[in-house]
Amino acid sequence: MEAIMKIHMLRNIIWLGLLSVILLLSACGSAGNVTGTGASATDERTSALTPGTSEGEAAADSDEDTGETIYLYGNDFVDFIAPKFTEATGYKMEAVHYGGGEALAKIEAEQGNPQWDILMMDGHGSVRNLGDRDFLMTGWKPENLDNLTAQGKEYLPEDLAYFPIGIHAAAVIAYNTNLVNAENAPKSWEEFFAFSGTVGHADPAVAAPAYPLVSAFFDKWGVEEAERKYTERFQKGLNIYPKNGPVGKALLSGEIQVAALQEHNAYGLKMAGEPVEVIWPDEGAPGSLRVMAISKDTRNPAASKAFIEFMLKPETQKLLTSMESTDGFFTPLIEGVPSAEGRRQDGTFLLPPAKWASEHEVEIKTWFADQNIQ
Repeated sequence: MEAIMKIHMLRNIIWLGLLSVILLLSACGSAGNVTGTGASATDERTSALTPGTSEGEAAADSDEDTGETIYLYGNDFVDFIAPKFTEATGYKMEAVHYGGGEALAKIEAEQGNPQWDILMMDGHGSVRNLGDRDFLMTGWKPENLDNLTAQGKEYLPEDLAYFPIGIHAAAVIAYNTNLVNAENAPKSWEEFFAFSGTVGHADPAVAAPAYPLVSAFFDKWGVEEAERKYTERFQKGLNIYPKNGPVGKALLSGEIQVAALQEHNAYGLKMAGEPVEVIWPDEGAPGSLRVMAISKDTRNPAASKAFIEFMLKPETQKLLTSMESTDGFFTPLIEGVPSAEGRRQDGTFLLPPAKWASEHEVEIKTWFADQNIQ
């Protein structure tokens, strides 16, 4: 087990190092001297801006159909939904499937010559960070925006830098019933952190839902108290894995007894007949808000906007919630779309404000990685 943890810790260090370097380069590059084939067009666009207007706002004015293929970066659903969009609209789209940390790193690395047009991923704080640094189209209001539920509209940012379409549990409590009985299983997050056996969850620097998981606790308890709880939890036994899939495997193997596991994975194991029980704490589950955003440098504004409109349609969301896999386990934020059966229907969410999650992202991920290597 010690060897496994060392491997996991090395992965954390490598990913954090890569992301730190990319963020440093992006900070330098955003001040000028942008290189790459897209630099000339970017410089021309910047010089032509009306004073007080960002590039993101200027990009929103274009409805040009260039005929070019657009590229969708993201995790859940991208491979499934891209051909559906092309079939429905005629616009050409290629899906590029990344984990959350991978997608963000790729976008940072490409900023001199962006290859992406649309980002669809979990984690509104991370996407808010991109919007604050002028990566995203802002100020454009889709015609189908009124399809959002009241809850969805609460998550919508004022600058329209991104559009929420669903929310799911970044983690519920899952336990191995061969190792833990129902009486001793943790029913709340306080009990999860106090559990005497070994627990685990995904790496917030790699897995898209894992930063929403960790940031929810830091927001709920405050930074100082959350750090104290995590420090004690590491001492008792907390294993960190790159993504939720390996967390589930560790739970089944007995490497960990209890997991803070993304609801897709947790319910998927239970429904497959594995010895896993799922608890959605009454206080709420850390929420992972799925959002869409358009690059301010999109190569085909008409196609990119059409995709947002497509995803805001009830018919499209029903396609997702009716999927046979547990990938369809989420709370739709579009009117008239019921949640999939099999998950807790009245479950609530712990969701930090986007600005708070964005401002604390580097701090929390850095602290968390530091604890892994101690």
